[in-house]
Amino acid sequence: QHGLEDTAAECERLGAAVHAFVVDCSKREEIYSAAEKVKKDMGDVSILVNNAGVITAADLLSTQDHQIEKMFEVNTLAHFWTTRAFLPAMMNNNHGHIVTVASVAGHLVTSFMVAYCSSKFAAVGFHKALTEELSTLGKDGIKTTCLSPVFINTGFIKNPST
Repeated sequence: QHGLEDTAAECERLGAAVHAFVVDCSKREEIYSAAEKVKKDMGDVSILVNNAGVITAADLLSTQDHQIEKMFEVNTLAHFWTTRAFLPAMMNNNHGHIVTVASVAGHLVTSFMVAYCSSKFAAVGFHKALTEELSTLGKDGIKTTCLSPVFINTGFIKNPST
């Protein structure tokens, strides 16, 4: 919440109108509830940036079950829930943009990050499959982008480097 408040304040200083919501992206019901509030209070969403992520860096056998589940809930499944919440309006209007923030770990692997890499591979697969499906449905007004940064200094990993 603290980081969200700081970011919202910075956006307001830059002149943007801001509506901030704290949502546990590992909980589908919270995502759907927040999405309904956004649609009710602000209207249709035309740009969706799926940017939540969590990481546990440990060898596979040391990574606890709940940590693996959390990585997939946030890094992969949340993309499904947010997209399903906002895509219907985009499809009705044939207009919108869905951004999937994955990771280079969704294309390349590294030791001690088996669960994280797997969840990010799934996020990249989600993006590719969604892009193909929108094309097949003729929804050429809905754009998709997949971002795969190397390391972002978010506090999850100390001194990130490649």
